[in-house]
Amino acid sequence: MKRLIAVFLFALMLGPLTGTLTLEQHPHDGQWFTVDPTERSWHPIGSTFEIPQQLEPSWANDETPWWERSALDQNNNYIHDSIESELEPIGMAISYSEEVNEQHLQVLESLGFEVRDVIESVNGVLLGLVEPELATTLASLEDVVMVHRYGQVVFYGDVQTQNVKARNSTIYPNGAWDFGVTGKGVNIAMVDTGVDNEHPGLVGKFVAGYDAVCYNPSDPNCVLNGFGVRPTDGTFDPDDGNQHGTACMGMAAATGLEADGSQSEFYGSAPDSSLVDVRIGTDAGAGPFENYVLEQEFYESAMNGIQWIIDNKDTAWAGADESLHGIDIISLSWGITSHEGGGSDGTDMHSMILDEAMQAGIVVSVAAGNDGPDNDGLSGMGSSDLSITVGASDDGNTIDRSDDTVASYSSRGPRRDNGDNNPLNELKPEISAPGTNIIQSEGCVTSGTCNNFVGGDASGNTYTSRGSGTSYATPSVSGILALMMEANENLTTAEMKEIIKFTAERKGEPTQPEVDPFWNRDFGWGIVDAYEATKLAILLKEQNLNGQIDVFTQVHLNQPTLTNNTSEADSSMYVISGFAWNQMGSVNSVEYRIDGGEWMSASFEDTDTTLGPLEGFQWTIGLDLDKLPSGDVVIEIRGLSDEGQSLPITLTVQGNGLMDSSSSGLDLDSIIFVGPVIIIIALMLFFISRTETPLLLVNSSEESIDEALEKDYDLSVVVDAELLEHESK
Repeated sequence: MKRLIAVFLFALMLGPLTGTLTLEQHPHDGQWFTVDPTERSWHPIGSTFEIPQQLEPSWANDETPWWERSALDQNNNYIHDSIESELEPIGMAISYSEEVNEQHLQVLESLGFEVRDVIESVNGVLLGLVEPELATTLASLEDVVMVHRYGQVVFYGDVQTQNVKARNSTIYPNGAWDFGVTGKGVNIAMVDTGVDNEHPGLVGKFVAGYDAVCYNPSDPNCVLNGFGVRPTDGTFDPDDGNQHGTACMGMAAATGLEADGSQSEFYGSAPDSSLVDVRIGTDAGAGPFENYVLEQEFYESAMNGIQWIIDNKDTAWAGADESLHGIDIISLSWGITSHEGGGSDGTDMHSMILDEAMQAGIVVSVAAGNDGPDNDGLSGMGSSDLSITVGASDDGNTIDRSDDTVASYSSRGPRRDNGDNNPLNELKPEISAPGTNIIQSEGCVTSGTCNNFVGGDASGNTYTSRGSGTSYATPSVSGILALMMEANENLTTAEMKEIIKFTAERKGEPTQPEVDPFWNRDFGWGIVDAYEATKLAILLKEQNLNGQIDVFTQVHLNQPTLTNNTSEADSSMYVISGFAWNQMGSVNSVEYRIDGGEWMSASFEDTDTTLGPLEGFQWTIGLDLDKLPSGDVVIEIRGLSDEGQSLPITLTVQGNGLMDSSSSGLDLDSIIFVGPVIIIIALMLFFISRTETPLLLVNSSEESIDEALEKDYDLSVVVDAELLEHESK
């Protein structure tokens, strides 16, 4: 009997494997092949697992310094071109090729130049008003690589929060707040005209502040400290004499509370985020209506304010909880105009300091500008290589995004070419958000009777007066970045920027498909999606992928959606296809896995053609829905390069479970782990059956052997076999 049990166990073990030992006909034969023993995943006949060869782009190893290729210096004499046509004194700054040292400053002073400020992050010195003919003298100084011209500071707000999917709605039932994130523990540096944080929707948010301008005659704090003299330790709390800064902070972080304690619907996208208030503008704001001297002061104050933020990115603020130390986000709803035709190419001093902030770990959200569709390039700051430049959409005052259009005033891309042969950093803006007819948090001055200087504040104010501009789109994105940072505190600035682009809702046809198949000069990569961006930030944390993302490796699904193959022969085949490329090198592989299983290679078109820079290639995966377990099945897709992996694609398909081996109680994993145990037991039983006396053959009664065998036919067959075996020997 034990031999029978052994035979049964062997059969049980081998049963699930018989499918791999025979050549059966499958409904996908002739069109698909598989190397998957479970036969869940398939690939088109004629495809290959060899990834196409890709050429490295010329810009990947280009180390030409920015001053050798700046579009603001076409004649390469290290002087901004517009300076050379001026006759009156203009604001100037200089850049050095190395850190500014005491010897540099002494030389400047010996020549009679006034050092207004040193901007360490960009090796720059601000000199104020200088005669145009002295630019040549400055350019000839040792280590000086560019003489810059000051630009003008121009300040460029409800269904906005629901439209960007931060807060859920009946139109979009899933919002980023559903993940339990509201920006708590994240500090937003609002760099603007100051913020009246006594407003009921902003009360309690102030963590630190700094006044980089201190020319506000309506601010008693500035007057009492002496004009131009202010604390630098974060204890100064600037007031808003203009309204712009308070409105912008409300769009990022307002709680919606009213002065009477009631709750309005006017939330910012991150209502629990905190404020670092950096004032760089005056009661008059900033713009061409102001006098020449004030424009100069604003330029210097803007540079000084951003440098202060970089210097204090990790500062432990007095009286603040440890979770609120430092600065996480810079929100900039203004820009620096360029005096050169075609705008800035990102080598202006303001754009470069924003690049430094991003590299220092402070993510930057900056307005694209309000110059409309016929603009000639973008202003400084909005042209920064690394920061997130935000354009404005018009949501039509509806939550539904299907009717959203580009705002008529929003500046269009691309920015001016910086001469590095890389067409990617000209793709500005990166993202769009609603900026038209936005309800604002009222600052003190908005009521008409409130004055900061005589003790007034915004504590009794509400939300009113619709405004429009990329100014109002930008802080909404700043708030979304705060949601992402709370969800995943280890995100890098580059990862945040890539997630924002990757998860955006595409709008418009691609403007330069040969450079990028998604970017559009009106919307950038699309309208920001707070829900999907936060969801992906959480996934990176759950899978411990922070710091492993190569933002240049691009893997995308084919647009617009995935579809089932509905032909009769392949009725259960679900085809996932897409394309991949690397912006700085090569994609080494495109892989996928099913429900967290082993990673497998997608297949590629079999070609001997070598792909040029930015030229993508197709990849394909076929899934047999009948072989997948019944219900939701999670598919993950990634691309790998020498520098890491792409952002992961995650999608859910519905398995049919019609031929799921797990339904019989034995799947492949069960065979792997339980199989050896079955084999051992079977062998032991077989061995025992050969060495021990069969229990049923022990004549413990008066029965004969024949009588005992008649009672067990199966046993008699085994005994006959034993007898025959012995006789043959």
